[in-house]
Amino acid sequence: MTLVVGLAPIVAGCILGGTGDVATTEVGKGNDTEGVVTRVADGDTVEVVVTGEVIEVRLVAVNAPDQGECLADQALDHLVETLRDRTVRLEVVGEDQFGRTLAHLFEGDRHVNVELVETGHAFASTPDESDPHADAIVQAENEAYGSGAGIWGQDACGSHESLPTATIDSDRSTVDPAGPDDEFLDEEAVAILNDGNEAVDLSGWILRDESTRHRFTFPDGAALGPGDRVMVASSNQSWDPGDSPVWNNGGDMALLQLPDGTVVSRWRY
Repeated sequence: MTLVVGLAPIVAGCILGGTGDVATTEVGKGNDTEGVVTRVADGDTVEVVVTGEVIEVRLVAVNAPDQGECLADQALDHLVETLRDRTVRLEVVGEDQFGRTLAHLFEGDRHVNVELVETGHAFASTPDESDPHADAIVQAENEAYGSGAGIWGQDACGSHESLPTATIDSDRSTVDPAGPDDEFLDEEAVAILNDGNEAVDLSGWILRDESTRHRFTFPDGAALGPGDRVMVASSNQSWDPGDSPVWNNGGDMALLQLPDGTVVSRWRY
């Protein structure tokens, strides 16, 4: 049985995180410069002093957990321990809408952006096709996911003997409907399938994209019987924020998480 969510309030679809929240700009693009990390703001943002000037740097193509989310503190601590007071090289690619410098950051031979993803301290954000490090970023996430590193671990956010049998059904999902995305929110939908033999209680579960935005929380009482499927449409008003497309046509990631943040299913396209 398939439930359609979007027109009804039962349950519930673009921008990229990291690079996707970026305003188009040429500010500083192409510059390589060195500086010293003097402050770590969070798991993907640092302050670097370059020739006496403090520059706020947002690591491009990665997205660490937000404050209050599972592993946010660990991601912050990881950068503090490994970067503070270190000399780094910035490979600048632009500036975001908040005025932060977007860059790949290197400490010696260490590519920090890639390292954050491969250790599971950050998700990949779909890199721009022109980014020479795009393949390395995505490959790092694939390997981290396969090995259960960091945020991908079954016990990363809580103790779980086993995970529920719910999965993102990519074959039934539609992230790029015909026509303008904002006019077809009912047709932009991700399918969740219970492919196990027992009912799954979805209360409080989270469906999200790769960005720092777009979270859908399943309401209390939402459940899937064995073999059942639910379609979570972008038109559903339970999306935060709502009334806009969720899934980026050029590439994105859908994550299905338990209320504590444990990843149950991942689909990157």
